[in-house]
Amino acid sequence: MNKKLVSAILTGLFAVTMGFAAQQLKVQASSQYTVVKSSFPAGGTIYHAKSFTKNAYVWKHLNHKQKIANLKNYPNSSWYRTGIITLKHNGKKSVYYLVSNSSPLSKKTITGFVWRGYLKKGYNPDFTKVKSISLDNATNSEYNQFIKHSKYQQLTRDILALFPNSTVSKPLSRYALFREPKDKVVTDVATFKAMDDFLNVKNRLTNQQRLAKIKAILAANGYTAANRQREYIIGIYLTNFQWSDQYDTGDMHQGFVIGTK
Repeated sequence: MNKKLVSAILTGLFAVTMGFAAQQLKVQASSQYTVVKSSFPAGGTIYHAKSFTKNAYVWKHLNHKQKIANLKNYPNSSWYRTGIITLKHNGKKSVYYLVSNSSPLSKKTITGFVWRGYLKKGYNPDFTKVKSISLDNATNSEYNQFIKHSKYQQLTRDILALFPNSTVSKPLSRYALFREPKDKVVTDVATFKAMDDFLNVKNRLTNQQRLAKIKAILAANGYTAANRQREYIIGIYLTNFQWSDQYDTGDMHQGFVIGTK
């Protein structure tokens, strides 16, 4: 089962930044800035700005001649790091990251170099405008905060309200989407073909209509209102029924499973 649903954006950004880096490292700089070392770790890493009140510039070139962004002007954004470059300037070394804005994406992708001291590892804690995050990059806490605060996660919150004594697991949410054994954090996990089919075929129902359908599927599988009061571990990944291709490609676009402690 392929993973393009949650990795397509990051993969695209990696390709863009790698091409960008190849060009910029040739430009190296100027007599004032010299590239000492560079590396491009596989997989990339998510960062966000340490401060949204201080200037923190993203530079188009390693020679620091053109500013293309100021991190403080992107209060909702996270940044995807694909390169690590050590520069030497006036006899001193400093480390810069090659980054692109990842979530939420602006109309134009910004790719450039920023001093690593301006960044903090992890997703931006302001998830209000974020449509989706990568289950490969997010921590369990970040994923739960995303569900709690993103305006695009209302249906997820409505479904979780049906299980008031349960918790969401990011690894099990990844299992709900990809069904990879390594993400199965508990032995007993219930999956539902009817749920998979419903979640992965587009429809124009309202959230309330979708919730009613999901409740019916749960009840048909023994998860009545009374049984939902028990403690479960939930795996869930929803994107508001929005994706670019159809379920018949074999991809899971959304997923929901229930684990028993």
